[in-house]
Amino acid sequence: MKKLHFFLFATLIMGAVILNSCSKNDSPSVADAPSVSAPSVNTDVQVATDVDVTFNVSVPGGYNSATANATGGSATIKSELTAGATSGDVVVTFTADSEVGAGSVSLTVTDANSKSDNATATMNKTAEPAMPTKDVYASADGIGTVTWSADTIYVLRGFIFVNDGQTLTIEPGTIIKGQPGQGAGASALIVARGAKIMAEGTADKPIIMTGLADDLNGSVPDDANQTWGGLIILGKATTSNVAEGGEKSIEGIPETETRGLYGGTDDTDNSGVLKYVSVRHGGSVIGADNEINGISLGAVGSGTTLDHIEVFSNFDDGIEFFGGAPNLRHAVLSYTGDDGLDEDEGFHGTVQYALVWKKASVNESSDPRGSEDDGGVGANEAARPFATVANVNVTLYNEGTNDNLTPSNKQTIYMRDGWAGRWINSVFYGFDGPIDMERRTDKINATDNKSASCYDMWLPVADGGYGTLKIENNLIYTNNAFSNDSTGFANMFQLSDETDAALEYNVEKYLMAKNKIGDPAFGTGAQKFTPTSADITTDVATGLASAYNVSLEDAGFKGAVDPNATTPFFANWTKTWEVINN
Repeated sequence: MKKLHFFLFATLIMGAVILNSCSKNDSPSVADAPSVSAPSVNTDVQVATDVDVTFNVSVPGGYNSATANATGGSATIKSELTAGATSGDVVVTFTADSEVGAGSVSLTVTDANSKSDNATATMNKTAEPAMPTKDVYASADGIGTVTWSADTIYVLRGFIFVNDGQTLTIEPGTIIKGQPGQGAGASALIVARGAKIMAEGTADKPIIMTGLADDLNGSVPDDANQTWGGLIILGKATTSNVAEGGEKSIEGIPETETRGLYGGTDDTDNSGVLKYVSVRHGGSVIGADNEINGISLGAVGSGTTLDHIEVFSNFDDGIEFFGGAPNLRHAVLSYTGDDGLDEDEGFHGTVQYALVWKKASVNESSDPRGSEDDGGVGANEAARPFATVANVNVTLYNEGTNDNLTPSNKQTIYMRDGWAGRWINSVFYGFDGPIDMERRTDKINATDNKSASCYDMWLPVADGGYGTLKIENNLIYTNNAFSNDSTGFANMFQLSDETDAALEYNVEKYLMAKNKIGDPAFGTGAQKFTPTSADITTDVATGLASAYNVSLEDAGFKGAVDPNATTPFFANWTKTWEVINN
């Protein structure tokens, strides 16, 4: 009996052990942690570019998520595993910063059980390879019909002409540099009458023209100028140079050079395309009072495309028009030593969406103006075609004061020599000097037998004038030297060469009725030239295409920059954008 009891007890014990063992074996096992493997060798990447880095991962517990981090740049996950997957690749894009040296990319993978693993890939950030250069030398034969490509830096060695019948095509992203020098040693790119330049950059790949010393990475100060000459385009459109038979030699080129002639009878002449082009640090001097502008346009016709143009830190003017009928769009003219815009010799095209940024600290001339608006020259002051340009949606922005200059030498706008154009839907901000309009009685248009000074161009036809000059629907705010209230036009306007106060008051009353004094309320940093005042979108002139020129559009705001745009038109491709963001 005792043996039987022992047997039964042993059997029960063994059963319990077996049951307990089965219970343990039936419970689910916990999967191993993930395993992440990085590339075993350094990954090379050029500064300011990106590269994909592939990590191999094993996730027995099922893939849940991944995070990427970087040093010496930034990292984003380009592709990853699907949820629950147990193995595969995760691709991370590493974007290198601008510093040569070491960097890294780390990837952390987490599974469905919140277990994780990570690995780090080592990056080697290399310098941008030196781009080959090609010297371009002056030749009586011109450069021919050629294409300049973005994989080469072109160095201008002298006055480089695109001759009549030739076409210079410049690829997006191409860099052109001019040798330093003054006088005969200066450098410039000149597109002669009958030639074409096809320079069509993009916002991502602008075409840059600058001095040889500029490495585009801070090697020259922002306010450096005269490091080379500039860009000159000549055409066959009409000018007011009647006394010269309709043609002249362009400023900035020796008069002995016949390829420097401009002027003709075709206002639709086509000299090519300039789009997303930045011209920097120019303005070589070739003689007394003979400097090269950032861009000179001599009798250029309306068939020429000029859109998204920058001139930065030029010794003389930003852009100067010598007659012609081109239509300039989306221009930014910064740090000019003389005038931002200069309109001469019967210019009768249009300017829309143009920003002029004047800085007192970089003024080089004794009379730097926001815009200098001239009609004819000398005997041609009263000659047709009149300078009936329409300046629409322009911002003239001055920063700082020139205490060494009198107000009559630092005007917001200086209108003289029979200029007959318009300023519409624009913003004038921060200038020390007034809007100056010339009145003279000794400049008579022979055909009409009446005075053709700027005052006469403004004077209504019913009062014996031409009635073409208009300054309307603008927002004006000056420096503290002038009054910024409703009576302020007594200080903001000047009728030069005239002692009759009543005549001056006539224009002041007109300006008070047709414009507004008020602070545009510009922003800071990237929004430096973006206005926020409600005045920007009120009392805006419309019907511009029918009133002035079919190429104009109704923007619905005043000034160059759309107040509702996320970024201004010059964002990311101009030196100006770089400066205001640093």
